[in-house]
Amino acid sequence: MGVFISDDASNQLQIEDLTSIATPFDSNDPFRLVKSALIVTGIIHDKIFLSMGLWIRTWANVPRGSGLGTSSILAAAVVKGLLQISDGDESNDNVARLVLVLEQLMGTGGGWQDQIGGPYPGIKFTASFPGISLRLQVIPLLASPKLVLELQQRLLVVFTGQVRLAHQVLQKVVTRYLRRDNLLVSSDFLNSQDWGEAMMNCNIDELGDIMLEAWRLPSELDPCCSNEFVDKLFTFADNYCCGYKLVGAGGGGFALLLAKNADCAAELRNKLDENSKFDVKVYNWNIFL
Repeated sequence: MGVFISDDASNQLQIEDLTSIATPFDSNDPFRLVKSALIVTGIIHDKIFLSMGLWIRTWANVPRGSGLGTSSILAAAVVKGLLQISDGDESNDNVARLVLVLEQLMGTGGGWQDQIGGPYPGIKFTASFPGISLRLQVIPLLASPKLVLELQQRLLVVFTGQVRLAHQVLQKVVTRYLRRDNLLVSSDFLNSQDWGEAMMNCNIDELGDIMLEAWRLPSELDPCCSNEFVDKLFTFADNYCCGYKLVGAGGGGFALLLAKNADCAAELRNKLDENSKFDVKVYNWNIFL
């Protein structure tokens, strides 16, 4: 029977011989994520699925190039599902490690942050230790009801409609890191620590300052992480906000706009809805605790 794969773009593929799955994959192959997952989980060597049959269906209700790490999170879901049916190690740590390998097989590069952000619930501080094997430290940050309420009142999650894939910025970041660029390494680490401290202290205004600094850093790494539309959007929002940035590597996708207070957030949301220059969509959101 083999393996049948389908996705939300109506692409379908029947694989009778799993040993036929081999790298390198064509960058236009819509199933390279699932094929890579079959490799890293060892399913391609398990003959029982050839006789029983296996159907893998994937979908993502998120725009392509959103900056939300959808590909990594989808990969984590596929890997975890395959490990569950094969009695493999489905721990979040192992899934994160396998997704890192999977993305190298796909040729997309990337790091480990998105496959940590998806499976691990809530707000967390994450770090990795030096070494060939991926060793992670994931520290949950206990979100007080006050913090969650204030964030929900003040934080706007906005899809800009601008789409750009992350690999170009990632290549520049990795190159500068391998050269031990002091500005990049120290700024990134300190910024991560500051995020966590501001969250723990429920200091939303300080969080806004950190967002602005976090937006400045990628802008220095790659001026193309922004564009004219995004610059105009942030200029428009500036009077209402204490912080803003694009998520992910930049260039498009979703923006986070942290308003000065709940009233500013409500007014900014109405202004964006009314302004024909900005064809954006403001999304409702929740923290998965």
